[in-house]
Amino acid sequence: MKKIIVLLSLFALIGCASTTTFKSQPIGADVYIDNVRIGKTPCQYSDSAIMGTSKPVKIVMEGYKPLETVIRKEKAQVGPIIGSILCPLPIFWMLGYQDEYNYMLEKNM
Repeated sequence: MKKIIVLLSLFALIGCASTTTFKSQPIGADVYIDNVRIGKTPCQYSDSAIMGTSKPVKIVMEGYKPLETVIRKEKAQVGPIIGSILCPLPIFWMLGYQDEYNYMLEKNM
């Protein structure tokens, strides 16, 4: 019984986080999610929000137009899908972000 509980807990934890990488051309742009700076491109972002979550993203670099977009959890993740077979809790984390987002910044005129 203890092994089953440990296994279910492991699947639940695997399914909780989704990680993505932000890249831009040119590199070195500041990345903001929910108006919080997370770093310069290329950079990684991870959260444990449930499926269907959307996050506003802003990419800013001096001399370039700011780029505003939204990322959504819409890519299937294997861990939570397997976990939801054994325990329904991970089903809320079945979807994650794309592995990578690439953006081309436009120069200011």
